[in-house]
Amino acid sequence: DLIMWRFAGNDDRDILEFKTDELSVDEAAARAAKWCIDSVTGTVRRCTDPKEDAKKAKQDEGAAVVPDAICNRRQKKKEKTFEYEVKWQFKSLDQNTWVEKEVLVKMGYIKMVQREDERQAAMAGLMTKQLTQPGVEKHLGDFGVDPESASHTQINQLSGGMKVKIVLAASMWQNPHVLILDEPTNYLDREGLGALILAIKDYKGGVLIISHNKEFCDHVATEKWIMNKGYLRIEGESVDTSGGDDNKQIGPDEVYDGAGNKIEVKKSATMTDKDRKKAIKDIEKKIKDNKKKPILTDEEVWELEDKLNEMKEALKA
Repeated sequence: DLIMWRFAGNDDRDILEFKTDELSVDEAAARAAKWCIDSVTGTVRRCTDPKEDAKKAKQDEGAAVVPDAICNRRQKKKEKTFEYEVKWQFKSLDQNTWVEKEVLVKMGYIKMVQREDERQAAMAGLMTKQLTQPGVEKHLGDFGVDPESASHTQINQLSGGMKVKIVLAASMWQNPHVLILDEPTNYLDREGLGALILAIKDYKGGVLIISHNKEFCDHVATEKWIMNKGYLRIEGESVDTSGGDDNKQIGPDEVYDGAGNKIEVKKSATMTDKDRKKAIKDIEKKIKDNKKKPILTDEEVWELEDKLNEMKEALKA
């Protein structure tokens, strides 16, 4: 019941609790401007300024629209961009309109766009999972939870170890790329602890663990940040163990960001200083353009900034 309740509608209720609906200064200013659906083209545009054309401005104001929710997303294959099906306030569902991401961001609804992007990502990761009792029982079974405990026992009646297994199973329901575990060894018996160690070693994503169990950390961590009496020291180094040295530069030659923009990928092993300088200029331009007209998510900006720092460090070497 926990998993079926928590992930109903392809949203993670635990995550939604941490999402803020508070508007930034820029978002509030953007939402103050009025937008309408053009009666000729059917596209969404800003309402005409009364100073430019008072008659047309009055007509636009009568057709003004405000987003109520985003119902779906689709990709425009030719432009490699996304557009979103928008439900308007005080309008029926049959009056929904497909609106480009850039327009919604200009309207001040980037948070709404990001929520839909997250929902679509979750749906893509759940193509092989059904949010049904058999589907949940099968998923929990992979974590050592029997069907009786999974479907017919209240959580407060389960042992501490079984509760840990259920929490771990719930955290893996959406196939995350990064997993953060806070004291995961608490209440696990020796068999459960051994299974967790093997699972972490086989897991292809990134894992961040907070633990006081030194033996456990020694088995699973390649890099350790140790805080002792107010001093932090680092041991080891995070490495990619998925392949040999020959595979380090394997990857796509081009990728697309969340706005559908193509980003050329230069393999660092074959990049010259000239290539790096050009790549640095391209990334700096993307970051600068996004500050003027924000269309990238925070994660995409952070990724570009990390790439920029890597390029600059490589250029210094």
